[in-house]
Amino acid sequence: VLRAEYTMPAHRLNNVPLALYFATHFYFSTYHLFSNLILRKIVTTYRPGMARSILYVTVVLTFSYFTAFMETLTISAYPDYSFQDRNMAYTVGSAFYGIYFIVSFPAFFAFDVEIDQETEPKVTAWQTLVESCGYGMIIMILLDIVRLSLDIPLVIGSSNVVCTLKEEIIS
Repeated sequence: VLRAEYTMPAHRLNNVPLALYFATHFYFSTYHLFSNLILRKIVTTYRPGMARSILYVTVVLTFSYFTAFMETLTISAYPDYSFQDRNMAYTVGSAFYGIYFIVSFPAFFAFDVEIDQETEPKVTAWQTLVESCGYGMIIMILLDIVRLSLDIPLVIGSSNVVCTLKEEIIS
């Protein structure tokens, strides 16, 4: 959807330089630190109810788009990174990218929701693994729904097989 391209010489996986997979760790750790601070402030400051729930959802949606937009904006200054359509990348692309955060911000917050309790947390490594896989699947389904609704074909690798609602072959 972003139609981004990296021009730096590097070993690649899915046409993304390998080093950037490691950079993703510190970017996402920072994003989720701030989202946890914000969501924790909401949960610990306001009484449970409709107003708090609306605030929580609104903050998740807004901060998800803001995070995605700011990453897209700031990385655009990097000389070895380009977009086919910069305006589309900033608007639609950021909204598409924000889908990851719409799911991951509340999910990451839920991982240590028992942190303030006196008892030991009951979350196991297995539960964390299973829930993470579930969250990942939710993200993939949401991304695919948006991709299909925008009529953007999914082309895997260099094959001519296209995953779309319409029948077509790219040659």
